[in-house]
Amino acid sequence: MTEIDPGAGAAAAPAPDEERHARARKRLDDAGAHVTAEARTESREQVRELMGWS
Repeated sequence: MTEIDPGAGAAAAPAPDEERHARARKRLDDAGAHVTAEARTESREQVRELMGWS
């Protein structure tokens, strides 16, 4: 009879909490950077309009 490896085809174990938290922190940082970049762009556009540079 053939032995079956219990780990063969099994789903990977869930990542430890530290790894999950690190990935979540990176997503939040990336999202925050995107929002900050958009806010800067809007501010620059508003300054141009107010100063009559547009």
